[in-house]
Amino acid sequence: MKIPFSPFILLFICIFSSCSSENKENKDEMEILSVTDSFATKYYTWRFKDAARFSDEECTKFLRFLSSNVNQKDIDVLTKSAETPGFSVDNINIKETDLADVTLKLTNIYQMDSIGKEPELTTKTTHKLILKKNNGKWQVSKVISKNL
Repeated sequence: MKIPFSPFILLFICIFSSCSSENKENKDEMEILSVTDSFATKYYTWRFKDAARFSDEECTKFLRFLSSNVNQKDIDVLTKSAETPGFSVDNINIKETDLADVTLKLTNIYQMDSIGKEPELTTKTTHKLILKKNNGKWQVSKVISKNL
């Protein structure tokens, strides 16, 4: 028995595949937002060990380096600060199936200076996070801290 080809079947297949692709993009975007929120909340409050849970191996090494350079003066500045760090996601750009960048608008963050100098309060800046998908899981791979 032959099954007749119908334009409706073709239309159904096109709609279904388009929705499926859109759902995957939405799922990726939601995962990227979740990882970004978790990482940024920890990173910009200098809880580098906690931030490492949301980063890949390369970024974790960088976070360990940062942690090793935090001293008591830095901690005192952070704990005495009346300013609360804040961030908002300005843009998500999924470049490939396993690579994305997220632009963050930041307020009231302390940035490390040279060893021995107190951290500097930056009231407004923009940073970028590079995320990679490893084994089906989005992770922060790099923090670009230059004003964009």
